Amino acid sequence: MTLEKGKILVVGASGMLGEPVARKLREDGYEVRLFVRDLARAQQRFGAGFEYTLGEVSAEPTLQKALQGCTGVHISLQADSAALFDAVEHQGTARIAHLARELGVNRISYLSGALVSAQTALIPQQRAKYLAEQAIERSGVPYTIFKPTYFMESLPLNIQGKRAVIMGKSERPFRFVAAVDFARMVSRVFRTPEAANQRLFVYGPQAMTLREAMQTYCRIAAPHAQISVTPLSMMTLIDTLFMGGNLRPVIQLARLNQDWGEIGDATLTNQLLGASTTTLEQWCYQRTGLQVSA
Repeated sequence: MTLEKGKILVVGASGMLGEPVARKLREDGYEVRLFVRDLARAQQRFGAGFEYTLGEVSAEPTLQKALQGCTGVHISLQADSAALFDAVEHQGTARIAHLARELGVNRISYLSGALVSAQTALIPQQRAKYLAEQAIERSGVPYTIFKPTYFMESLPLNIQGKRAVIMGKSERPFRFVAAVDFARMVSRVFRTPEAANQRLFVYGPQAMTLREAMQTYCRIAAPHAQISVTPLSMMTLIDTLFMGGNLRPVIQLARLNQDWGEIGDATLTNQLLGASTTTLEQWCYQRTGLQVSA
């Protein structure tokens, strides 16, 4: 079933990866309803052309109201802290999937991760996303679970003052993907019946190590920053002694990427939804507003 004229609920629209999806859906002609926690802030950010509904993923009545009349829902949840991984990313998603079935929603789109699996579920955030995937599958609502690699949008988070911090070894190549390409895929999935009940890996057009990616980013967008590589063992010690364990989820993900690299195959994704085309250099220039060098 295609949702050419349907209304799509976006849960997590204010996030780094949710906002491009919401805007692309609207651009492509969908009615878009945003499920938000701060109404005034969301309205200031998105402006006219969107429908807004206030609530929390922990509050079933607000979710039920938000899903009423929607033909599809895109879920892009990111917990604010490690303590909330299960409550937000697993239980929140499971609650949405259950209500989607009850209310006759025709398609669920979910942002997971390339390394989310039963094998990586010992890590809390990976486990929360894995259980969320299972809940969506059990709901019986046709779904598409997106499993992307590194997003280019995550690179600026590595800039700390005059340092571009890289945790651990940077030997494995990753095909960094731009959120704008991902947003296009999400919008297209709601009108692509063949994408129903699929787990789709999302990779960008170029393979490069994290160090190479940061070098490109710093050259164009952060020329003041110098690359600084810190071993994961040192980061773990710093986190234990000075950060109260707050960096543990980040360190766990860095170790997972270091040990596993990229897995999966994006061939089906590219066939159904079109391949990612934005290179990292193009993305950096677009971000800075500078012209691409000749």
